[in-house]
Amino acid sequence: MKKLIIITFAAACLLSFVACSNKTIGKISGAEKEYITVDDVKYVLDTDNDYSSADKGNYLGKVSNSKITMKVYSVKGDADGSYIYAPWDWEDAFYKRQEQ
Repeated sequence: MKKLIIITFAAACLLSFVACSNKTIGKISGAEKEYITVDDVKYVLDTDNDYSSADKGNYLGKVSNSKITMKVYSVKGDADGSYIYAPWDWEDAFYKRQEQ
């Protein structure tokens, strides 16, 4: 009986962790996935920067449109938080916060 309770509790914790770690934080837009919006802040695809995939920071969440979903990460070395990193399939891209 005690083992059953422990197994059930462990399964519930694992299920809760998986469900919470895949939160959708924003959306992708544009014909070529050139815009990401997170909390009403728009990021624009930026191919002219000094970052690489080695600068992938902490996981922030996922963004999606009706067809694709991408994971979004912070960028190491970006002190003011202007960039986010979004790998997708074999591609990856950096997006810069659009000036208001």
